[in-house]
Amino acid sequence: MREGAINKLYEFDAIGTHWWLEILSDQEFSQELRADLDDIVNQFDKRYSRFRDDSLVAELLRTGKVINPPTEMVKMMEFAREMYHASDGVFDITIGNTLHRLGYGKRKAARQLHVRDFWRDVAVSDNEIVLPEPVMLDFGGFGKGWLIDVLSQHLRDFGIDAFIVNGGGDLYCQSETPIEFALEHPTDSTKKIGQTQITSGALAASNTLKRVWQDGNQTKHHIIDPRRDDSSDSDVVATYVRATTACIADTMATVLILRPDLERVLQKQYGLQTILVRNK
Repeated sequence: MREGAINKLYEFDAIGTHWWLEILSDQEFSQELRADLDDIVNQFDKRYSRFRDDSLVAELLRTGKVINPPTEMVKMMEFAREMYHASDGVFDITIGNTLHRLGYGKRKAARQLHVRDFWRDVAVSDNEIVLPEPVMLDFGGFGKGWLIDVLSQHLRDFGIDAFIVNGGGDLYCQSETPIEFALEHPTDSTKKIGQTQITSGALAASNTLKRVWQDGNQTKHHIIDPRRDDSSDSDVVATYVRATTACIADTMATVLILRPDLERVLQKQYGLQTILVRNK
């Protein structure tokens, strides 16, 4: 936090991580703006969390459909479809079942099924979303980045023209002058592997070393490879991605762990700057 920024910083915990939003101009967070941001975050969690029984994701698992879905949800489904094809199928939002089965969520919510040809058979429209069969979707691969972009746009709409939105280390920055950010070491948060400067754009990181848990005698992590129906065994253990939006940066940080061979193609397609750390 920059000096004198006491009334320019807003911190809270949501969707499993710590957030801080900082205004870089002479403006400040008003009570109205804070309330707006709280409403946006709470609604996002209520709609799309796979950890809540009252979410739209849970409704899709129970019934296989959502009638009159929010416009945002339709756009999220369309984005997930694009990322599935851009990643040759490794970015797969139907991995919610696998995450729950492996213990990252309620095991009782897991269903032993493989959704074949999901994107060929799913129906997505403004009127309804109908799945080929009930399945636990997981928007976690891009949900944090999506929310960062939504909050960033709300700050702009509110007249804030210079800010940082940081959700658990993934962030979007808009500033008149470059802001330097450290690239945190994947195993030691007290160290950094480098730094980058951002005037306008996003930064996201992902790794297979921190968010881990035991499943019996095996260690699992949250980066799921749908080709294995299990945690990734890629030799890439951490990624750092810069992109024009947090949503793209967040998604590609995951994709490049699973398919590092797509790095150059995705760099060109989405204008990425990337660093991949491999397990030596």
